[in-house]
Amino acid sequence: MNIEISHCARRLIFWGALLFLAGLLQGALIPHFMNPKMALSAHLAAVQSGMALMVFGLIWGALLLEKKWLDVILYSSIASMYLIWFSITLSAVLGASQALPMAGAGFSSTPLNEMVIEVIVYIGAGLGVVSSLLIVLGLYRGMSQSEV
Repeated sequence: MNIEISHCARRLIFWGALLFLAGLLQGALIPHFMNPKMALSAHLAAVQSGMALMVFGLIWGALLLEKKWLDVILYSSIASMYLIWFSITLSAVLGASQALPMAGAGFSSTPLNEMVIEVIVYIGAGLGVVSSLLIVLGLYRGMSQSEV
């Protein structure tokens, strides 16, 4: 079976597979982080986010949007997933806890570290919301067009 996949879809699948692999490797290192519970969260975020990016690549052809919006999805979804993973990993390394208090309970870092991590988390989360909203819109438009 040969499925034709666009260049953008291949990029999403590649970056998703790479993040998935990073998450698997990180899983083996969990006990060596300052905050192993946060490292476990980062491991799970990487594996799940990697799978999400691969799924985005697989559904790419079903999105009915202008190229500029597809570009926004491409870059914001990749950036979002990597920023969130990176910020959680950084929290696990530095012992920061304010951005993710449940996994960070009992740990703290310098105010600067805490602020930097919070900013990265919020930027990543915001980009994730943007890309997810556009994906839903693109799928809806594609679904509406195919039913006409």
